[in-house]
This record gives sequence, C-alpha cells and structure tokens, in this order.
Amino acid sequence: MEARHLAGRLQELADTHAVPGAQLAVHTGAETVSAVAGFECYGEPRAVDTRTAFAYGSVSKVFAATLVLQLVSDGDLELDAPVSDILPEFREPADARLASVTPRQLLSHTSGLVADHELDDPDERSLCRYATSVAQLPLLDRPGNSFSYSNTGYNILGRLVEAVTDLKWRDALQDFLLRPLGVDPYIDHSPESPARALAKGHAVRPGQREARPVDQFLPPTWTPAGGLSGSAQDLIALARLHMGTDPKAAALLEDEQRIEMCTVAPGADAFGIADAWALGLGHYGSPDNRWLGHDGTVDGGTAHLRFHPESGLAVALTANATTGSSLWPDVIGALRTLGIDVGDYEPGVPAPDPSASAVATGSRDVEPLVGDYGNGDTVFSVRRHHDGIRLSDRTGLVADITLHDSLHFTARRVDTDAAPYVGRFVLSGGTGEIALLQLAGRSAKRTHAAA
Repeated sequence: MEARHLAGRLQELADTHAVPGAQLAVHTGAETVSAVAGFECYGEPRAVDTRTAFAYGSVSKVFAATLVLQLVSDGDLELDAPVSDILPEFREPADARLASVTPRQLLSHTSGLVADHELDDPDERSLCRYATSVAQLPLLDRPGNSFSYSNTGYNILGRLVEAVTDLKWRDALQDFLLRPLGVDPYIDHSPESPARALAKGHAVRPGQREARPVDQFLPPTWTPAGGLSGSAQDLIALARLHMGTDPKAAALLEDEQRIEMCTVAPGADAFGIADAWALGLGHYGSPDNRWLGHDGTVDGGTAHLRFHPESGLAVALTANATTGSSLWPDVIGALRTLGIDVGDYEPGVPAPDPSASAVATGSRDVEPLVGDYGNGDTVFSVRRHHDGIRLSDRTGLVADITLHDSLHFTARRVDTDAAPYVGRFVLSGGTGEIALLQLAGRSAKRTHAAA
C-alpha cells in the first residue's frame, strides 16, 4: 500500500464531502501507512500533517475504558461490584436502583443512565459535583436490562477513576495510559504538547459545500466521555495495544482484561450504532468478519477507529467537519478496493410494512406511536404531519418517518438528502403498548401520548 496513492484518494474524497482536513492511518500488521489531506482550518494556509490533533469526540471513551480495565487488572476495581461501594454520591440516590450500578454496566451502556447530563455551570470541573447531580436523576431502565448509549455513564467512570487513584482524571489518564503508550493528545482542548497543532472544527450545512469554522466546546465534566484530541496515528497505537501487537501491550493491559474488553456484554444490543457492544468497544461487521472500534462526533468534527485482532489490521480516520460522517463510508469503500475489508455497522431495514400505506391515508393504525419520548433533557416528538408522521426534537431535527415491519422505521431529515436514520419502537412486555423509541443507540421512554 503506497502512502502517496492513499493520500491522493483521501484528498479526492475529502473534497467531495467538503471536509477541509483529514488524516487516515492504516496498520497492515507489518507497518502503519499514513495519509493526510487539506488544512487545519478552512481558508488558512497551515496544512494538516500526521501530528495534527483532531477532536476525537466519543472515541475518547476507548481511552477511558482502557484506563478502567487497567485498574481492574491491578486489582483496584471489580467490574461487577456496585460503584456505590466506592462513590459516596451513589449510596443514597433518588432512584434506589442506581446504587446497584456496576463498572461493567457503565462501560457497556447498560446502566440505565440518561444519555446526556450537564450541570448548570458549564465551566464546572468537579466530577464529584457531577456525580452528585447525576445521583438525583431517574433511571431510564433497571441496570443491566437494556442498552442505551450514555455519555453520562462515562463521566461517572471518570469520577470512579479519580476516587480509586486519588488523582484528577487527566493526571490518571496521562500517568497510567497516555505517557506509557507514547501518545500525547490534548485533554479537554488544553495542549499537552505546545508544538502540536489542533485542527479547527467546521460545520457544513445540508445541501451546501461551504465549511464554516465553529468552536468545539465540551463541558469540562464531560472530558472522560469525549474530551480528547489527537491524531489518527495515536488511535492506531491504541488499537495495537488492544490487539496485543504493540511491544508495550503486555505491560499496560493484561490479556485477561483485553479479552474482557472485547467480549460482548449482557444486554448490550447496540441497535442503531453497532452490531453489538463490549466494554468500551463496538462490534462491527458480520460474525465471520468482526471488527472492533468506536465512532465519535463533536461540533465540527468526526473520528473513527476500527481494528481486527485476528489479522492485526487497524484503520483510523479523523476529519475536521461535520461531513466527516459521510466521508467515512467512502473511505471504507476505497479501502475495500485495496483488499482491506473494514467492518462497519450496516443496519438491515426490514421489509416495508404492508400497512405502511395506511400512514399516507391517515389511518389510526399509527396513533399508538404518536407522542413524546424522553431521555433526560432530550425529547423526541412523534406527530402526525399531513398524510404521514414526523419526528422532531429541540435541536432542530425534523425527519419524516417511514414504517417497516417489526416496528422498525427510517427517519429521513427534511433538510438534507443524507441517508436516513434507522430506529425502532419497542413494546412494553407487560402492557403491549409502545414503551420506547430507539434511535442512534439511545432509548427514549414514552412520556405521554400526544393530544
């Protein structure tokens, strides 16, 4: 694989998707081939290089999970012991079920915690205060029962690390993982290496090609869930740790914990974002070509990591635009033509519901679906719209719903031609009524039917 060819193809695809700058790193098992494209900021002359740091977003969670498993390996944490054994904030929670939540459930997004929780003060840095606030929230579901992606849970893991190590989150991450691994990402957008450039994020509006620079703000208490910025090569180093091919792997993480981290967790049906979920890692692709990894999205950027332990292959892509999410599938396609069959989540959509035409005629068959669905501060509204039904939320998302068999649906945004979201409605086992809406890996509980 030639770096020059890879760079040329990456530049072509970045231009197609109006991505100002990107990095692609491919570890073949024998070597790492890197390619870069574009610029750190649209309209400015500084070109991206292999050291440029890009916001990782939720790919940061793989670092967080790795640190937690290191503490398990050292005997400082037990995966199945209640977090409340260590965190006093969780010993008398508003929802009594929270006291039983375990690190395994937090790592696998099966804790029942809401997806997102922010403190009133956006500049608050105390993870202890964050955990105290989370302890006052109701759970979506009983711990261990179902999957619902939760940034909140990973921020609690950050608090757990602080309590166990008696170090601040960033110091523990640096001391136990980053420095020994030989990587130096930014943490919470604070430079760890003055000589390292940080790519600017960009928004690309649907239907337009102009990349507009945007600020990438993340509350400090969200740093464990999404606060790292680094290069594609840094992600390859992390992947090699988990494949056991890095010379430092054995000293940083024992085989037992590496295997544990890659094993699908009970109840972790990651519908909408992955084929299954382990402890900080998603499973992607068919069972006979199963890749591990994570995706990340932030204001103005995306990051993607995949690795295949059996072959030693690993792929990482960073991009400084919202359209990086559409660049990624094309990069996968380009790599497949080179013989690297990267695994990715390809949700199968059931056949169209034979009664779906009833939606267009205003049938009352869809009435049980209409209502509000909540996950913390996020509320999805499903309403009749003309001769169909429409999904919306408070962020400005507006999408038309097409129903399929088994209560699955596709939701296509009205402001873009992008591929539709895939979601599903879930029935209550007790009443047979609609209880949940699942979209993008998150479950939202039905709060009430619309009038």
